[in-house]
Amino acid sequence: MTTTINGLALTVLAAVGLVAAGGYLDPAEACSVCFGDPDAPQTKAMAAGILFLLGVITTVLGGFAGMFCYWIHRSHKLALASEGVNH
Repeated sequence: MTTTINGLALTVLAAVGLVAAGGYLDPAEACSVCFGDPDAPQTKAMAAGILFLLGVITTVLGGFAGMFCYWIHRSHKLALASEGVNH
């Protein structure tokens, strides 16, 4: 019974604390990206960052594709060499 009272008191205390803290918080203000200002420097920087990361991802995936193509080419070349065919 004591733990139920302590749990209830803790819940009420937490609720009162959240309500009291809510009165001191300032409302959130959105940045220029959220408002959608296309001429803001922050929006332009975000677009440049997205394009840069897209380029990095494309380069890495292209490297993997090139590596797999090289492995396929090399495996065919080794298979032909093991059969005694020279190309």
